[in-house]
Amino acid sequence: LHMPERAVAYCDRVYEEGAQQPSKSNIYFNLLQIYLNPKKAEKEIEQKIIPVASQYPGIQRVNSTTKLRGGRMGRKVVEIEGAEDTRFSPSGPDSGRSDGDGDDVSDGGPIMLNEALELLSQRWDRINGAQALRLLPRDTKLQDLVSFLEPLLRNSSEHRRNYMVIKNLILRANLQVKEDLYKRRQAVVKIDGDSMCSLCHKRIANSAFAIYPNGQTLVHFVCFRESQQIKAVRGANSVKRR
Repeated sequence: LHMPERAVAYCDRVYEEGAQQPSKSNIYFNLLQIYLNPKKAEKEIEQKIIPVASQYPGIQRVNSTTKLRGGRMGRKVVEIEGAEDTRFSPSGPDSGRSDGDGDDVSDGGPIMLNEALELLSQRWDRINGAQALRLLPRDTKLQDLVSFLEPLLRNSSEHRRNYMVIKNLILRANLQVKEDLYKRRQAVVKIDGDSMCSLCHKRIANSAFAIYPNGQTLVHFVCFRESQQIKAVRGANSVKRR
């Protein structure tokens, strides 16, 4: 429809409403593809509209062609009663081929490069930069991409710096945990004839024992295991009551 302002407004609405859904986050890239590959977009739109239009009597397909300004030809896709004609004008070969995959390359027709560059400069934080660069024509000037690349690279550098800080903090915390573990493993517990189990209050003697993290509470290993089983049963009963 050649209404880029309304297209961007629609993308903003869809993006903001479905920001948590990964499938919605690519809406700007879809618009960029339409700008840089209008003929392919026209074919895809026609394939979607015609099956739906055939279900309604008020919508009919028109196969006639009409001349546009400058001798270009445009084809009417659908005509709705009481609505203005909607035309696409694919004509002439595209001199700017993409560096990306074959599906993203324009297959003929004029491209809306200025609108695409404006979209990149305005919504740089919502578009995958690498994919966008692969989609642009080869003859795109670097100076036209400054408003897109400058904030993108600045934001990327900032994120990388933050990630390095977080990484160093995590490494330091990991070393601290290892040091604490080493110190706890070096602890010495002395068992004598007077050492008592804190659960059954019997002498530990030569039985297997366990020690609590406070380093002072001694228990028989059997008593410790039974106490853990009792706690597990009580926890399961409390959950059932809720």
